[in-house]
Amino acid sequence: MASGTVHVWSAGRGSGWIRPDSGGARVYVHKSGIESAEAGRAPKLEQGQRVEYQLGQRPKGTAAINVRPLAVEPAPEPIAAES
Repeated sequence: MASGTVHVWSAGRGSGWIRPDSGGARVYVHKSGIESAEAGRAPKLEQGQRVEYQLGQRPKGTAAINVRPLAVEPAPEPIAAES
């Protein structure tokens, strides 16, 4: 599986672009290629979100399929200053 970051996402169109971690050209993604974690909810992505995906073919060319959001790692807790 490849991984990358959602570069552009249009909720109205249900599509956008992923910037691959490996570099190179952006990859088109359509909402039909997103694996939804919650049944009954429309799949969506957010700009800046980390994802993993596979490359597949659509009538107009290559696109991301089997797109899964990657878990966000929690930020480390700040270290309290000693007084």
